[in-house]
Amino acid sequence: MVRVQFKRNSTNQLYALLFIGYIALSLTAFAEEGSHAAEFLSHGVGARALGMGSAFVSIADDATAAYWNPAGLAKIEEHAFSAMYSDSFGTGEGGFLREGLVKYNFINYVQQIEGIGSVGISWIRLGVDDIPRTTFVDTNGNGFLGDFQDKNGNGIKEEGELYIDRPVVAEYFSNTDNALLISYARQINSKLAIGGNLKLLRQSIFENSGNGFGIDLGLMLEPLHGLRIGAMLEDATGTQIRWNTPDRPTFTRDARFRLGASYHLTFPVIGHATISADLETDRKDLEVDDESSGGAVLRFGAEYWLFNVVAFRVGAEGDELAVGVGLRFRFGEATLSADYAFNAHDLGDSQRLSISGTF
Repeated sequence: MVRVQFKRNSTNQLYALLFIGYIALSLTAFAEEGSHAAEFLSHGVGARALGMGSAFVSIADDATAAYWNPAGLAKIEEHAFSAMYSDSFGTGEGGFLREGLVKYNFINYVQQIEGIGSVGISWIRLGVDDIPRTTFVDTNGNGFLGDFQDKNGNGIKEEGELYIDRPVVAEYFSNTDNALLISYARQINSKLAIGGNLKLLRQSIFENSGNGFGIDLGLMLEPLHGLRIGAMLEDATGTQIRWNTPDRPTFTRDARFRLGASYHLTFPVIGHATISADLETDRKDLEVDDESSGGAVLRFGAEYWLFNVVAFRVGAEGDELAVGVGLRFRFGEATLSADYAFNAHDLGDSQRLSISGTF
């Protein structure tokens, strides 16, 4: 019995050391310049996490951990799921839940497999739909489209020169970004869990499209009761997307590192709370004396559960405020949660609705 336990612990320690070593080596390979490829992967998922200002890498205790920190999936019991709907950058028309310009959706499923670990599959979609493509009807029948009244004969359409050919909408198309995440997580010991994602990407606009893949690595450590430390290396080896245009350009999404800590507080009878803080490397270039240097984004978040039924959340991502609320329902051993988040943004505020559960 003693020798079997020793071997198991030694194997677990080896897994942990190899995993931590890989993260360290990947960090040293960060590119000097940032990249905006597949930036839709930076928008976050789940109204719960977004209502906390996205300071979630060390919490990641529900199905959305597949995005925030796949190591958190090791804590999932049996089965879990989550789904989110979001209209971003609203036009200001309509009511409270007005339609936005950008549709952003997420859905996933996670299952714990005894003796193997947790596995999950997630789908993220961001799209701008019903974009009109305009062309002209050859009204004068001369074989050219877009003729106009060239009053001064300079060949340039100027104010007051009307089109001769009639403009019409030829068709509607979409600009879409899709990501499929295949996740795996394993509990190494009572204090340490590791996990990772394989990401398959496809982006398309009109008749052009691009495909790519990448990997994420996550680590979750609980050194003390109530204290959790999370680390996430997104796009660990650089996520490349190759487009099918004639020159076939390839764009690379550089690695980003997130480190966070959270602390859980329990209040007898009335509920419990969690406070958290994250620091993420920002790959967007910061111009300083004509030199480009990487910056960082600091996030804070807090969540309070009243009687384990109603949740209140607040957070900040840089100087952008986030707030949210949630409800939790229990049906025997199963739970169902409904969450709402409001996120301020310079381009327009966003509202997120999500449901999640375990069974």
